Formats: sequence, structure tokens, C-alpha cells
Amino acid sequence: MSYSVLLPTLNENGHIIKLINRISKIFLYLKTDYEIIVIDDNSTDGTLKTVKKFVKNNKSIQLKIITRQNKRRSLPDSLNEGIRNSKCKYLIWLDADFQHPPIYIKKLIYESSQSDVIICSRFLKKSKRYFHTYKNYKDTNENQSFLFNKLCQKFFFSDISDFTSGFICIKKKIIKDYKLDGYYGDYFLNLICFLKFKNVKIKEIPFNDSIRATGTSKTLENLNVKYLYLCSRYLLTFLKNFIKIFFYKIKKIIFY
Repeated sequence: MSYSVLLPTLNENGHIIKLINRISKIFLYLKTDYEIIVIDDNSTDGTLKTVKKFVKNNKSIQLKIITRQNKRRSLPDSLNEGIRNSKCKYLIWLDADFQHPPIYIKKLIYESSQSDVIICSRFLKKSKRYFHTYKNYKDTNENQSFLFNKLCQKFFFSDISDFTSGFICIKKKIIKDYKLDGYYGDYFLNLICFLKFKNVKIKEIPFNDSIRATGTSKTLENLNVKYLYLCSRYLLTFLKNFIKIFFYKIKKIIFY
């Protein structure tokens, strides 16, 4: 099997090379075919320059760079470009700020021999959140995220716990004709609904997330206009998918 690891970046200069090295060492240790695709979303801190210099000096690492200069910043659009340019059988994507520790890629690779889609969940019993240890680092939007995922689990699919994970391994052919769409978190709920409608089996595994390595969050830090905008996006996405899932379940009852 082979794996394309997608790293959407936005101002990750302080740690991106460390992350790339960690990921490449995992695949070299497992003797597994891979490629790492960095999709830079118009970083202003020198991330792109740093990665280009690294590529030039490290020819042995399977690394591609995609630049999104002069385009609207968008996590789903960045991932879509990475998917289009990937060549491997499986896709793995994760946050490029170490909040998704790359060590769990080993588990994703192992589980992919049994499942077509594996999601790292923050909300399983064996999972542990970063703010259990670093209480002062808890982001403002964590309570909202927890509530949103609980509502989705109650009203949508009870066998899924993390609808906004963003840390996934998926067989590429499943989404070859699908376009990720949404904002920083709600795109993932849209993806899960798509997979469920296609009757794709999803497996969740626990993981311990971590604090961001350097820099600031791409989502939100304080209660401000952007935070309110994110909450409104989650609400709209919830309502939209609630309607879609309602009719999906009615259809199943009628025709099955």
C-alpha cells in the first residue's frame, strides 16, 4: 500500500521541517511507500521559502510543494488541490501544527489494512485532550466544538464521536469524485455525511491531541467576530445536514 500525506500549511515556519522529518521517518521505518504534499495557503512567515530550501537539500525525502498564491485562503480548497495532485492509494491528512501528533500515522497505516476510512477522534473514552495537562492553553472554541460534536452524535450518527476531527486516513478512490467543501471544521461533517450516504464503513481510533507547536491557531483564539462567524457556520452546516439526513433516513425506511 502507499500513502499520500497532505499537509495544508498557513504560517507554520517554526515547526514545518520538524513535522516533515517526523513523518518521513515513520514511513522509512515501516518501509512503506509514501509522499508528503505541502499545500501552502499563502503563508506570510516564510513557510514556503523554508520548505523549498529543505526540498533542495533533501532529495531523498518524497516531498511535493503546492502553492496557493493569490487564492482565497481555504482549508478544504487546499486539501482538494493536494488530493488532485496525489498519486498514492491512501490519503492521510492532518493539521500541520503538531496538534495532530504524527506518531498516530503508524496506527492509521495499520488500521488501513482493515478499514477504508479511519478517523482519529478526540472524544472516545481512551482519548485525551491537550488541555487536561495544559489547562491555561484551552482555546475559546473548545466548548463549542464539544457541544457541536455531541449534537451531531445525537441527531446524526451515534457511531461517530468526532465530526470535526481533521485527522483521517481514507482510500483515495472513495472520494475521487467528491469535493471537500465548507470552512475549517464543518467541511469534515460534510465529508462524514457523504461517506455515510455511500454506506462507507468508518472506524474511529482514540488519540491524544497536543498544543500547537509554534505560532497561533488558524481558527480562533478569542471571542470575537471570527468566533461568532465560526459558530454561525457550524449552525448552518448542522441544519443543512440535519435536513439531508432526515430525508436520507426516510428514504431508507420507504425503500428498504
